[in-house]
Amino acid sequence: MELLYIANARIPTEKAHGVAIMKACQAFARARHSVRLVVARRVNALPQDAHALYGIPEQFPIVRIPTLDLYAYETVLGRACFVVQAFTFYKLLFLWVLFQSRSQVIYTRDAPVILLRLLGYRVFFECHSVPRRTPFFFALARRASGIVVISQGIRKILTSAGIDEKKIIVEPSGVDLSIFDTSLSLAEARQTLGLPQEKFILVYTGSFTTFGEDKGLTDSIRAFALLRDPNVLFLAVGGSEQDRTRYEALARELGVTDAVRLLGPVPQKELATCQKAADALLMPFPDIPHYRNHISPVKMFEYMASKRPIIATDLPTIREVLYESTAIIVPPGNPEALAAAVRKLRENSTGGKACALRAYENVRRYTWDVRMQRVAAFIQRSIL
Repeated sequence: MELLYIANARIPTEKAHGVAIMKACQAFARARHSVRLVVARRVNALPQDAHALYGIPEQFPIVRIPTLDLYAYETVLGRACFVVQAFTFYKLLFLWVLFQSRSQVIYTRDAPVILLRLLGYRVFFECHSVPRRTPFFFALARRASGIVVISQGIRKILTSAGIDEKKIIVEPSGVDLSIFDTSLSLAEARQTLGLPQEKFILVYTGSFTTFGEDKGLTDSIRAFALLRDPNVLFLAVGGSEQDRTRYEALARELGVTDAVRLLGPVPQKELATCQKAADALLMPFPDIPHYRNHISPVKMFEYMASKRPIIATDLPTIREVLYESTAIIVPPGNPEALAAAVRKLRENSTGGKACALRAYENVRRYTWDVRMQRVAAFIQRSIL
């Protein structure tokens, strides 16, 4: 197939969707589909060589559509900066695609791109969430040539809105095993990162907030305040400077600054090293509609590939992949339960290692290559 993957996104980005977009394009290219990634030309402090940053040797072209990027003035303009950026991107995108071949298939995570169906394109929509204002969204979704959703919760929402279930497949997120399934030992990983060998280290990776909502860092820090154990260290990797400032203040307030380290985003290979340095990996999402129904965290599959025990909160989206024999499941929004799980894991490391190995055995079905092969087969069935 000839594919255009269109995303109104800043690429590269420190957020997980950047990994998902780039790895999906890499998987399409590996399967010998012709793919071009079409993104917004945005102000970006990160290195512009996205292929190198994400560890992708396959060189698929990246087309950058000009856009008016006012996010530097977000504190003054508020939501207006998003509206202006999106309007200019989609306007110039539609002009650009007028001169492209209609034989190409469009794949996108952005509902407005479905409007390209009006120009004769076949558009496949990968849906990661359902907005609160749904009528226009559902009207667009019905026009898609096919829909890929990342959770059963999203599938149920779409089918309840009258969208034909035959047009929908469920495909959770994925992982690149060549990066995260490494032979690096715990001691080697800690030596590389300059972390103490003797401490029990819990690691969280990824953004600290989504849509302004906490992703469980508050509960994690409160759990460490309850533990009050000088031999336990919490390392969180990936937050923005604003988020790190916020959670550092909370750690100071609770008197656990010595037990908490907050780092910014790091390249994928270093992220894998951080996970290998852990005695356990945390995924403490709170129980709110977005996390309960919409998510399929990239970090979940990266954790599974690392062969380290996972402590995760009990949410339907997490239960689609993890269960009691593959992770330690705790109630969401409960720092006491999280602290108890850490104590339990320290007392019974054998049980934690058994869970980690079973999770690792399951992760092979979730590689990006396998996932996108299933997606490509779905697209081909739909366009025949």
